[in-house]
Amino acid sequence: MFPFFPQRSLSHLLILISVVISMIGFAFPQFVSLYGMNGYYYMTGNYVSLIVQICLFQFLHWGIIHLLANSYFLYTAWPELEARMSRDRYTWFFISTTIVVAWALIISVPQSLTIGISGFCMAILSYLWIDLYTTRHPMAPQILAMLAINIGIGLVPGISLVGHLSGAIWWLVWWGIARNWRK
Repeated sequence: MFPFFPQRSLSHLLILISVVISMIGFAFPQFVSLYGMNGYYYMTGNYVSLIVQICLFQFLHWGIIHLLANSYFLYTAWPELEARMSRDRYTWFFISTTIVVAWALIISVPQSLTIGISGFCMAILSYLWIDLYTTRHPMAPQILAMLAINIGIGLVPGISLVGHLSGAIWWLVWWGIARNWRK
């Protein structure tokens, strides 16, 4: 049996929230239309709804395969990342990634509806790659290959290249900040 501890792991909590919010979206498709990320609330000045949208868009998913793929990634990648970061840093990493990806989507593709936690998954993958690369860890090339494949997946119609890419780029800034925290 796989251990699942939402009370001990932020990633497990994120998976649990994703399942609950996605189920609401599956049952009520208008919920996805209202709270998937796009530039509508920003352009109309409805900032309260924009904040709710920023809080929810990552937890919504198009279907069960989308939800399972992102959940599987979080479940398998979290031990590595949480071993490298404190819970507080991991929490701020998630919050900052959410904000960066949301603003990138609003600025780059304001008319497009984007949902899913893939941007955060890409940030995790990118962070792991640079951390392993700088320590000359033998897994670094494999992580880089996974990163390239997942960015490439963003080229498929219907998958958010901006979401994947902005999450992947955020690692550089975050890793630099986290590296200075270690000192």
